[in-house]
Amino acid sequence: MKVEMTLKEGIKKLFSMIMTEKKLFLGGLLLMVLTTVGRLLDPIIIAYIIDYSVPNKDLRSMFFWGGVFTVVILLSGLLSYLQLIWMAKLGLKIITRLKNKLFKHLMYLPIAFFDKNPAGVLIARVESDCERVRDLFSNFSVTIIGNILFFIGMFGVLLFMNWQITLTLLIPFAIVFLFALFVIKYLAKFYKKSRELTAELTGRLTEYIQGISTIQLFNHQKTAEDYVNEKSKEKQKIDTKASFIEFGAWGVNDFLISYVLIVIIILLLSPKILLGSVSIGVLIIFLQYAVRLVWPIVQITENLNQFQRAFVSLKRVFGLMDEEIESLALESNIITQDSSIFSETIEFQNVWFQYKDGEWVLKDVSFKIEKGSKIALVGASGSGKTTTISLLCRFYKIQKGKILIDGVDIYDIPLAVWRQKIGLILQDIILFPGNLLENIRIYNDDISTNDVLQAIDISHSDLLLERLDNDIESEIKERGQNLSMGERQLVSFARAICFSPEIIIMDEATASIDAKTENLIQDSMDEMLKGKTAIIIAHRLASVLDSDVIFLFENGEIVARGTHDELHEKSDEYKKLVELQFLKHNL
Repeated sequence: MKVEMTLKEGIKKLFSMIMTEKKLFLGGLLLMVLTTVGRLLDPIIIAYIIDYSVPNKDLRSMFFWGGVFTVVILLSGLLSYLQLIWMAKLGLKIITRLKNKLFKHLMYLPIAFFDKNPAGVLIARVESDCERVRDLFSNFSVTIIGNILFFIGMFGVLLFMNWQITLTLLIPFAIVFLFALFVIKYLAKFYKKSRELTAELTGRLTEYIQGISTIQLFNHQKTAEDYVNEKSKEKQKIDTKASFIEFGAWGVNDFLISYVLIVIIILLLSPKILLGSVSIGVLIIFLQYAVRLVWPIVQITENLNQFQRAFVSLKRVFGLMDEEIESLALESNIITQDSSIFSETIEFQNVWFQYKDGEWVLKDVSFKIEKGSKIALVGASGSGKTTTISLLCRFYKIQKGKILIDGVDIYDIPLAVWRQKIGLILQDIILFPGNLLENIRIYNDDISTNDVLQAIDISHSDLLLERLDNDIESEIKERGQNLSMGERQLVSFARAICFSPEIIIMDEATASIDAKTENLIQDSMDEMLKGKTAIIIAHRLASVLDSDVIFLFENGEIVARGTHDELHEKSDEYKKLVELQFLKHNL
């Protein structure tokens, strides 16, 4: 079980990310210091004019220091603008790098992870949560660091002016600060729940939009609308309550500091002014700083509040980064990239597999596949056929037993090397926005256009190409919406051929193809599978009658095996399967 990231660990990770852009951060920090100095100077200049220039009726001095005051104000504004730009640039650079790193990490997570995490939730992690984290390097960093520097600077000046009164003022400041920390801690649970609801809503919206045709076909628009409204209202209630508490608390803070503190300062300094031990200028500095201390304290507490929210997002992001990825590297000491892999057999030895504890999908499955042979997996839906090939592709890890490739455990073979040997043709093909060329070679520029055209010819995808005016760069819409199911399947065939795999796995690959196209595929199947090892899952038995071995699956077990003729003779279960498909009249 994973341990949740602590605040200390989070700050350490933040610091390491900041150090990747050390120059930007240090430059931004310098601008913050200069801005803070400028903000500290203007009350001191006003105090000097009141205490010295005015009593001495020194007009030249008043104009000079008035000019200095104007320059300081203008420079402070300019430096404040520059630091915002500087830190925003820092935030964008860091978060862009983090998003790239996070997306790359997602690409190497096992299929089992995506089974448990909806696409919309993951999109929220990559986009929404990362954007929240960006505030830590831009708005948050500018305000909290700048406010802390400003607070320390003002406190130092006030100590120098009158340390006794300054120390007395620490008491109300401490009360306000502790109150703010209590409010922040109380609000943390609201923000955590709000982020969870945001991710849930994003995930469900993604699913609804992707499946809009199904929703409309079955008239489930109202169901989808009710769910989104319900979750949105739940989030609205949480955010409203959090905002009410937050703004109410800051309103109390503002009143206590802005008014009560000013009264306290006047009461403390007035007697000293009358006695002549403190000048009016000092009173002006105390009053100016007291008013200005309101916002640093409020903003520091608000920044901590923002940090709480951003930290929740940060934990989500790094929690995703901590997920164990599949190692594609050639880390194995047993097999190297130049070694001969799969020259004889693939063997399943007493394989057991479960997606959920206690629910075995495969039970003690054992069989061999000879190199160059054509084998078929048949049986009812849910009998374990697709799971078997998923294990062979190493989409999941088995719980018991072994899968051996020429006597070597499949998990001792580098994953990237093993998957290069496999061409997987599924019933539900995934197509990407882009042209036909890139969808077939999947953005692999090492595969030439001629290789793609040859694969198109072998798979009879030339029929599709003709419909697209023989333009291999014709645009394919998202999820192949401008292609029929059969045309998508043809692209899948061409894709598998294009990569020249040693093992071709077909999972109901011709199920969505019309009879005419299927006949064309069958005619070219011998050429396509020549010299290959073929593993075919099919409900249409006509496509696997010539298989070297047919394995009949039932409830996660192989209940019969042999050629079509052998099974038809000795297996009642296989006979029933044949009869259900009305093949008995053609035998």
